[in-house]
Amino acid sequence: MQYKALLFALVVLASVIVGLLAGIVQFADGGQVVDSVRSGGVAFGVSMGLGMATITWLKTS
Repeated sequence: MQYKALLFALVVLASVIVGLLAGIVQFADGGQVVDSVRSGGVAFGVSMGLGMATITWLKTS
């Protein structure tokens, strides 16, 4: 059970980092604050989905 929780925490933390970096890069490139938040949120959602899909794939194989 701890293994599953650790994998989930790893995916969440990595997704947060990816989302923050995407937002910071967008803002540093001269983007508006709203656009930066939007791109960070999209990056978080996509990386969270990919991470959870990868965990599911690893568990079934």
